[in-house]
Amino acid sequence: MKKFAFLIHMRSSYQTDMRSLAKPLGLIPDAMYRLALRNRPLPPFVWSDVTLTPGATEPEGHIIMLPYTGRQILEQQKAMLPRIEQAVQLAASRGAELVGLGALTSPVTLGGKLLVKNSPVSVTNGNAFTAYITWQKVVQLLDNSPNPYPIVALVGATGSVGSLVCQLLATYQPTADYMLVARNERKLTTLAADMTAINPRVRPMVSQQMTDVRQADIVVLLTSAADALLQAEHLKPGAIVLDDTQPRNTHPSLLRQRPDVTVIDGGLVSMPYLKLDRYIGLPRQISYACLAETMLLAKAGYNGHFSIGHPTLGQAEYISRVARQFAHLGFGISRDFSFGKPLAATAAVRVTQEPDSVLIS
Repeated sequence: MKKFAFLIHMRSSYQTDMRSLAKPLGLIPDAMYRLALRNRPLPPFVWSDVTLTPGATEPEGHIIMLPYTGRQILEQQKAMLPRIEQAVQLAASRGAELVGLGALTSPVTLGGKLLVKNSPVSVTNGNAFTAYITWQKVVQLLDNSPNPYPIVALVGATGSVGSLVCQLLATYQPTADYMLVARNERKLTTLAADMTAINPRVRPMVSQQMTDVRQADIVVLLTSAADALLQAEHLKPGAIVLDDTQPRNTHPSLLRQRPDVTVIDGGLVSMPYLKLDRYIGLPRQISYACLAETMLLAKAGYNGHFSIGHPTLGQAEYISRVARQFAHLGFGISRDFSFGKPLAATAAVRVTQEPDSVLIS
């Protein structure tokens, strides 16, 4: 097994993450952190050691923290690239041969494209396995939908994860009605044509307006933004939302405003032996799919860069085979959570089984 590292950044709040370092730091208001740290180049540091194999006596990988919030990373993208490169160098100095890009470190490096030329280690953005896990969850939701002809809205469909999810759905689940939502009309029409080329039965609708999402029974969020994007007025009665974003694009207030709506945390996999020193925003023994892809490639001893830019169907098929190879360590779709808490058995949809559809071996 190769040693790996995975890059993360602060979530929406300094207070929450700093509390993991020392409880008194969690008492300082976020505004004071932002003022004190304004325009200061903050170095990345090792946030947590990681083991995923029973009986491991040494770290098999590291979580490396960039001490910036998602908003800072999006607003200062040019300044962030040297910080991310510094984080990759830190990973290499700790013995990592493979680095995964977590949360917004992927989109601000164009899915790793801006890193690979000078990177001392292999890089993956984790989006192939994220798309695979998301596809599995969408299939589950379709199989359990009370509507025999559900509409699935994929918001951020043209992005790195979204485009592959759309290809997987066209290939293996062509019977549903799909709505592709994104900002760029040209990319939308191209993606819709690609899905139809994969399977002529698939003729997705396209939209650049969030208000059109109200037609959907199932809404899949696949965007890269620092704030909550989906609002109560965007959802039809009884809608199911799969939030596959980090930082997440839904807010807990949505459930108070719309108790008829179910929000499921997306892109999560079960890892029963996973151990970390510090909290990364997840329940115990649960991993982000992008982190899981990094661990899978390390376990498989993969050589070279993997998922860069937009991942391919071939990469999704490869990483799914590796996941089955190491299924004794987990790497399967997780049970359902909503805002980090187990989804109640009485929720609108409760899925416990994997879909019958599987990628080709």
